[in-house]
Amino acid sequence: MKDRIMVLNLGSTSFKFKLFQEESLIAEGGFENLGKGAGTCSIRTKEVRWTEKREVFDHMEAFFLSLTWLKDQGVLLSMEELEAVGYKAVHAGALSGARVVDDGLLQVMKRYAGFAPAHNPVYIRLMERVREEWPELIQIGCFETSFHADIPEKRTVYGVPDWWRRELGIRKYGFHGSSHSYIAWKMKQTDEKAVRLLSFHLGGSSSVCAILDGKSIACSMGATPQSGVFQNNRVGEFDIFCLPELMKHYQGDWEEILTVLSSEGGLYGVSGISNDMRLLQEAADGGNASAALAIDAYVDQLAGYAGMFSVYLKGVDALVFTGGIGLGSSRIRRKVCEELSFLGVHLDEDANEKGEEGKISSKDSPVAVYVWKTDEERMVMRQCREVLRSGV
Repeated sequence: MKDRIMVLNLGSTSFKFKLFQEESLIAEGGFENLGKGAGTCSIRTKEVRWTEKREVFDHMEAFFLSLTWLKDQGVLLSMEELEAVGYKAVHAGALSGARVVDDGLLQVMKRYAGFAPAHNPVYIRLMERVREEWPELIQIGCFETSFHADIPEKRTVYGVPDWWRRELGIRKYGFHGSSHSYIAWKMKQTDEKAVRLLSFHLGGSSSVCAILDGKSIACSMGATPQSGVFQNNRVGEFDIFCLPELMKHYQGDWEEILTVLSSEGGLYGVSGISNDMRLLQEAADGGNASAALAIDAYVDQLAGYAGMFSVYLKGVDALVFTGGIGLGSSRIRRKVCEELSFLGVHLDEDANEKGEEGKISSKDSPVAVYVWKTDEERMVMRQCREVLRSGV
């Protein structure tokens, strides 16, 4: 019986999946360091877990390993049990939402590969290979831009010639849509009166989203996931008129400049030591001024976007922190909330230090503060089900 959806979440060197039966999560797994040597591989169900260090060549090998393990455990005996494979895909320009993978969609994804070079190519390769292996299997791409599709047009334009937007697709799109949409859904279940939200997805990449009545009205990320606040090792905001000087320094090697901006920037670039917030906090506590500066600049950018977005929202009912840093760093949560105290944000210090899911603001705080673990794959699964119900 076809009643299962497998959701794939791909990074340039990582592969994660979740297998759902209706709304229930029945298996999940992840592979790290693909094509770079041995990395951690793990898959688990409610009953069994497999973990080992192993060299896995690419995303397709990770996919086949996952299928083999699931079959051996009796969880997924054949691909015929799948209704669809869903992808937490990133960029297809103006094509947003959830869409069946076909030749047309793949062409658009290839067209926008330069906007998401760490993501689109790996998704395209896997989608094409799956089509070759299982041509009857429905594949659905659910794009990270989709939650931001209704952002007012005035917040999507850059100050560039309009034909760039119309013909080249150069505009602001917004990303982390699956995460921010989950937060919107979660808060509706938690506190229906909190309709003006600031959602902080803080992790390997970070973004701030303004959510009004369950819809995104602004996002810190723009045309690419590289933009907005500091990323772990991506540049974030950057003045493009620095490029002529960089071209001189790197002797016109445009590819090297892009590599540096995408791999040696952000928290890693400013600190000079790491892109891991835990290590940066330890270094800052030990007196490392560059690590302290990276943390302070990161918080300052988060607060800056939050302040601007509070104007768009005409006030704020709640802040929500999610992602690896959002859940894992009480210091970052505290520092952001201190910067936003003028809005009426006051933490319960004990609850913040514990960092458990739920409300961490004080009882008398006019603005509530929550910590929630996001579930991007679940939102992708729900988008897939909507497509399937539409009669694909």
